[in-house]
Amino acid sequence: MFAAKPEYTQFPRRRLIQLLFPLLIEQLIIVGVSLIDAVMLTSVHEAAYSAISLVDMVNLLLTQIFMAIGAGGSIVAAQYVGKRDRKGALDTANQTVLLVAIVSVGLSLLTLTMNRLLLGAMYPHISPITMAYSVEYLALSAISYPFYAVFYCGSSLLYAQSNSRSSMFASLLMNLLKVGLNLLFIRVLGLGVLGIGLATILSRATGAFVVTRMLLDRQAIIHYSWPFSLKLALQVDKRIFKVAGPSGIENVLFLTGKLIIGTIFASFSGAMIAANAASNTISSLINVPAAAINLTTITVVGQCVGAGLLEEAEYNTKRLLSIRYIAHIIMSSVLFLFAEPLVRMLGISEEAALISIDILRIYAVVFFLFEPPAFGLPNTLRASGDTKYTMYGSLLSIFLRVAFSYLLVYGFGLELHGIWIAMYLDWIVRGALFIPRFRSGAWKKHSLV
Repeated sequence: MFAAKPEYTQFPRRRLIQLLFPLLIEQLIIVGVSLIDAVMLTSVHEAAYSAISLVDMVNLLLTQIFMAIGAGGSIVAAQYVGKRDRKGALDTANQTVLLVAIVSVGLSLLTLTMNRLLLGAMYPHISPITMAYSVEYLALSAISYPFYAVFYCGSSLLYAQSNSRSSMFASLLMNLLKVGLNLLFIRVLGLGVLGIGLATILSRATGAFVVTRMLLDRQAIIHYSWPFSLKLALQVDKRIFKVAGPSGIENVLFLTGKLIIGTIFASFSGAMIAANAASNTISSLINVPAAAINLTTITVVGQCVGAGLLEEAEYNTKRLLSIRYIAHIIMSSVLFLFAEPLVRMLGISEEAALISIDILRIYAVVFFLFEPPAFGLPNTLRASGDTKYTMYGSLLSIFLRVAFSYLLVYGFGLELHGIWIAMYLDWIVRGALFIPRFRSGAWKKHSLV
């Protein structure tokens, strides 16, 4: 499964495992912390748990702006590493971190200013208590944006140079600190949503500091130059935005579609909102291998394309896709068998628990069949620079997802189940678009450097 053909030397089995394994651990830590957060929040109030779920959708939408820049810079840097152009990689790293810092600070200030207005427009029908928790949590989240932007950018640049071990260490430190602070602020001091917000700010600030220190090491293949030059941020490398532009548009509109769908279930009962939040939290457990393989694919394909090894890039994509399918079968089986105890662990109401268990068991069956081509192959296309096709394909699929959601919820009366079925139809459409593109080889003509 992990073996490489003798003629492909860029990523032999040992190097691939060394890259992938720390990423698996890192993603498991992230999901585990999310699950612990959910358990602690439901002990405060079910409305608080619902509020966190709703606000996290807003956070995902807003942070895509600077995350797209960070991802774009890391893909360009990875191609420079493959090309053995260290100066190009260093300039890209410096420019990327300056850009994400500037953009995230602006986004943070804008969100703080328009907090209640934004939430009121997106979720006009939620209860007053859920809205109060949402306003509080979004304000605290916005303060953490610059720290998260610098951490995410730094981690992406560590991935780009195949240094996933350092990224894993930084993520482990940040997330363990978050768990410890959550226990202190929520369980000991009883601060509720304020506590989880403060824990997020302090842990992300620590994570940003740690990855920045790592990238100030001049011995690293990619590192930051000190002191930073603000002039460099103005000399924008169009190649960063060739990736960041389409990817950012794709992700923002994808999440906008999810927010539109969110306005549908925001009008559901509190039990259904809690069931959706629980299902999202627990389903992320079986996404751990997929998330790690996504990051691995971007590094592997980016370096292969930068080195001009296009056939090796294709071979490694198939290799990683095979690993993804095997991992999905295992994880889906685990979720199907243990859906009930996992849901019960969250302590939500009986009505919400029964809905969530049903959703998760269906999800487990569908996931391993349709998720790999829908979300695995687009990472190869992005890493090669073929970002416009992925953008157009994703926009079509999310449009259909929103349309199917309305049809299944209001036309067929399927309520929360209708929204999840619409998501599965979205996956099928994405697979139908990205499989032919990958097989055609058109993505091989889009090298960035």
